[in-house]
Amino acid sequence: MATDSRWPLAGFYACYFAVLGVWLPFWPLYLAHLGHGAVTIGVLTALGQWIKIPAPPLWGRVADRGAGRHTVILHTSLATLLAFCLFFLDFGLWWVALATVLYSLFHAAPLSLTDSLAMELCVRRRWDYGRIRLWGSWGFILLTLLAGPMTDAWGVGIVPFVIALLLLAGFLFALRLPRLEVHPWTGPAPAIFDRPEVRWFYGSAFLMQFSHGAYYGFMSLHLQQHDFSRTAIGLLWAVGVLAEVGLMHRSRILLDRFGVSRLLTFSLLMAALRWGLYAFTLHVGLLLAGQLLHAFTFGAFHIAAVRRVYDMAPVNGRGAAQGWLSGLSYGAGGGLGMVVSGVLFERMGYPVLFGVMALAALAGVAASHRAALLFDLREPAHA
Repeated sequence: MATDSRWPLAGFYACYFAVLGVWLPFWPLYLAHLGHGAVTIGVLTALGQWIKIPAPPLWGRVADRGAGRHTVILHTSLATLLAFCLFFLDFGLWWVALATVLYSLFHAAPLSLTDSLAMELCVRRRWDYGRIRLWGSWGFILLTLLAGPMTDAWGVGIVPFVIALLLLAGFLFALRLPRLEVHPWTGPAPAIFDRPEVRWFYGSAFLMQFSHGAYYGFMSLHLQQHDFSRTAIGLLWAVGVLAEVGLMHRSRILLDRFGVSRLLTFSLLMAALRWGLYAFTLHVGLLLAGQLLHAFTFGAFHIAAVRRVYDMAPVNGRGAAQGWLSGLSYGAGGGLGMVVSGVLFERMGYPVLFGVMALAALAGVAASHRAALLFDLREPAHA
């Protein structure tokens, strides 16, 4: 990454996902430390999750309408830090709920816009998007590994201070992000949803993240109930993220050789295979094989999906289009997948849970294949 403008992108990704590496496993523990019960923690977590549905396309529309991606990324990064500082003030449950809503609203903005900006730069300058984006994975791994010992040494009360410092670092990197703006919309918003191939593509992305609800929400619990140690569970998760990093390092080669459509469909097929394995086995070797498939079910799919948005959306509508990808997949798909997985896990057990998720991924294969056939009938909407 010799070109200077790639380092701010890499640093921003690292800080953004480092925050998630602390927030996801340790924020519920911090809320419990403050005295909030399980129901309250669940409601607060759900608030943050569901805001991820409307917020990314909303901020993408603001950027496309004239504010510009760089400006929105910068301002919402600062607003995220300021909103998070509200957690340091203790005015009761409603204050915590308000802080959660504001923090989630602003924190949902920068990622999809940074993805849009990074992909635009990578296509124009022949950079490898995966080699920039993988720094987010490294940030997540590093802080996940460090947060445990830090909370053991200094207590869970250190969590908000660590997150605040990471948000500040992310804002400082945002100050250095390269500017690459396009002409704003001057007429009606581009009607990308009028195209059936776009609807099929977003449907496949929704199904991919829906199927991950079982993994993100209940895989660790499933393993723990079958006497896997916390160390073993952590190592299995680490294998998955390391596989993701390895694929991202070579993502441009995969995209050039196989193309976006094949990579999307193959990744969904690998998701169906992965959840099918988890439904029927606890053999360590097969679990490790399943974790290696995370390279495709997250890494390859995400990179190909971001590139698909670049190809299909008009140049002055890519911010909103990327926002819709985030909102419909990680927001709606991931949120609904968590809810459905909770019900299935409690009432029917893990074989049915992962079996249903394998079927959801297979439905995603069909949707992705249909999208690919329709996209092949059109010329890509490059800038």
